[in-house]
Amino acid sequence: MKRPTVAITGLGMMTGLGLDADSSFAGLVAGESPAREFTLFEPQGLTTRFGVELPSGAEELFKAHLKPRQRRQMTRGTQIACVTAQMAWVDAGLDDAGLDPERVGVVVGATGTGYAPTTTDPDRHRILKNMASAPAAWISLKGKFEGPSMVISTACSSGAFALHAAAMLITSGECDIVVCGAGDSSLNYLDVDGFAALMALAQHTDDPAQASKPFDLERSGFVIGEGGGMMVVEALDSARARGAHCYAQMALPGLCSEAYNIISPKPEGTSIARSMQLALTNAGLTAADIDYINAHGTSTPLNDLYETQAIKTVFGDHTRGIPVSSTKSMTGHCLSAAASIEAVICCKALEQGIIPPTINLNHPDPELDLDFVPHRARQKQLTHVMSNAFAFGGQNGVCIFSKSA
Repeated sequence: MKRPTVAITGLGMMTGLGLDADSSFAGLVAGESPAREFTLFEPQGLTTRFGVELPSGAEELFKAHLKPRQRRQMTRGTQIACVTAQMAWVDAGLDDAGLDPERVGVVVGATGTGYAPTTTDPDRHRILKNMASAPAAWISLKGKFEGPSMVISTACSSGAFALHAAAMLITSGECDIVVCGAGDSSLNYLDVDGFAALMALAQHTDDPAQASKPFDLERSGFVIGEGGGMMVVEALDSARARGAHCYAQMALPGLCSEAYNIISPKPEGTSIARSMQLALTNAGLTAADIDYINAHGTSTPLNDLYETQAIKTVFGDHTRGIPVSSTKSMTGHCLSAAASIEAVICCKALEQGIIPPTINLNHPDPELDLDFVPHRARQKQLTHVMSNAFAFGGQNGVCIFSKSA
């Protein structure tokens, strides 16, 4: 029996560029960087004191969607996931769809809830805040969705693995609709200090807006960010039957484990290339079919090098004709939410025919010689786009989104 085609019918996103999908994507197209010194906590003593926070108005948005007691029982990351999910299901028209709640699932990618305990100020809600399952549980509760509800944790590729699980729930027939994605806020002293200890963060700069520079010769690490990206996925036939708008169709993502090193990817990007090839195979496409790649592009020395090498391996003679950009140069690296945010970005790019740029690419690395769409967005009709997500632990996920026929 042929598996049903999976469609994306709802989008929700908030980033440092905006508190909804449209404003976030507009900021990307404009080539803006909102990186600045932290205001959510006191960064005194940290070697890296800046990142990408949500814009002003985030707290009012949380208050508008969540009751005071709910907010007290959630971390900021869980609030982001919950509110962004609601954006997606409203966008998909689920409030008025007459759904069977037992056929609606929730899959959330998360590395944790972003809970940062303190010994000086005990938190009586710490158990609820620290539950790994909290984001999915709250989304199910808020939407009254009674289908399978789960969290998948594969570090920075969590969103891609969550999309794989969501697609499987649809194609297996277990669910009619799945709300899927991730929200993350790890902007706290302990997490930032931990990433700095791993030498993963961008080195000190007088201008935080220029610190994230993927594929640049002077790249020195990623800029940490917060945000969320959520999608509603369902079978294409049922989406059309209820008159839903289809942003894109999605193939089963290509997943693999590198089994090499807890931090570093395999040299020459061999496992990265394998996950990209798996995604092409799952989509029934060839290298020549891809019109744009949203790179993982963290601005770390090895990731950018190995991802470039992997793209050359997979795309061969077609490599030069494929635009590749890293939107992390603007959103920062939103950790477990990164892949979901970039999935939403890919759907917006397909819809609008605009490729966001890679900003801060001022000193091209001669080893990294792809078309990285430097500085300015580019208009291009897009049919198939690829979104790469690679993670600490070597768990790689690559998604392909296609224009809905």
